[in-house]
Amino acid sequence: MHLFLLNTKRYMFGSIFRNVFTNNFFVKVKTSYYYTNWDDGSTPDNHSKTNLFRGEVQANSILNQNLILISGIEAATANVNSNLFGNPDWNSIGVYTQADLKFEFPLIASVGVRYDFNKLDTLEGSSAVSPKLGINYKFSDELILRSSLGTGFRAPTPAEAFTSTTTSGITVKPNPNLKSEKNLTFETGVNYQPDKFFTLDFTLFHNEFYDFIEPGIDPADGLVIFDNITRARIEGCEFNTTFNLLPDNLILSLNYTYLWARDIEEKKALKYRPRHLGYARLDYLFDQFEVGTDFRYWSRVEEIDHELIDLGLVPDGDLRVAVYVLDLRTAYNLLSVGIPLKIYFNVNNVLNYNYVELIGNLAPIRNYSLSMELIL
Repeated sequence: MHLFLLNTKRYMFGSIFRNVFTNNFFVKVKTSYYYTNWDDGSTPDNHSKTNLFRGEVQANSILNQNLILISGIEAATANVNSNLFGNPDWNSIGVYTQADLKFEFPLIASVGVRYDFNKLDTLEGSSAVSPKLGINYKFSDELILRSSLGTGFRAPTPAEAFTSTTTSGITVKPNPNLKSEKNLTFETGVNYQPDKFFTLDFTLFHNEFYDFIEPGIDPADGLVIFDNITRARIEGCEFNTTFNLLPDNLILSLNYTYLWARDIEEKKALKYRPRHLGYARLDYLFDQFEVGTDFRYWSRVEEIDHELIDLGLVPDGDLRVAVYVLDLRTAYNLLSVGIPLKIYFNVNNVLNYNYVELIGNLAPIRNYSLSMELIL
């Protein structure tokens, strides 16, 4: 067994500027910079350094009491320096507009359209126009029905298109012909909140994907490659509820998702997608202290990369289990003593439960982290 020390540095800076010109018109400007630099300490060393810049300008216009118009433009650019996927540059721009319409009866409709263009290094530039329609019907102050229909677009990431590496006998090769994926999404749901102590939200969703990006095995050479699946479908339901057990002090949140994800062409489940997912979160607040616990459950995944097992590259690679993970969180806010600082101490995977997220890839064992947040 080989153990490597992963070194990571991450920085993120952001700003939000809002200017109100009139009671009916204001503009919001957002900018951010994200930097990450990591190496895994292996031999040979795998490393990556990324600089990501984002900017957005959004205009909000209240044309009358029944019509609000939201329009904007956003752009992002990134450069990567890595031995895993080379030194690709990535640029994107998006333009959008959305109208929110109120009617005499308790209905709000949102109609919008967005144009995106992405250019990832040597890959051919890709673009899409994505319309969306949403409705929100308020039966009462406690009960709200919502529904939406729209299309989406996602360009390949540098890791998906250009990764070239070998580890533990598994080789990943780049795919310079990778195409962007598109989707058609329908969602409907209901929100029920009879009082401030209890909230219930239920959602049904259906997603059709075209040129869906998934990792797989190239039968020509047995290497891992990210490629486009002609057709994929992901549908299911999600249930969320929150209990305010002690007003503003003890909060319990529960979530359950049923996920039916499948490859339409191959008529089988998509790889590494659990059918059942459950989450529970408990938070207790006392003066400047915060204490919490998180528990998550994933059912045993149905499909994995069986080719890696058949080729003998991952011994016992078909061994996998359901996931039961418990995390603990604590925080203390020093603002009470005049210091603009918040200190966090976390214990992840308290039970030290062993499981794999991908074939032959052991998930993190019990680990501890100490972090600080500066409040300006």
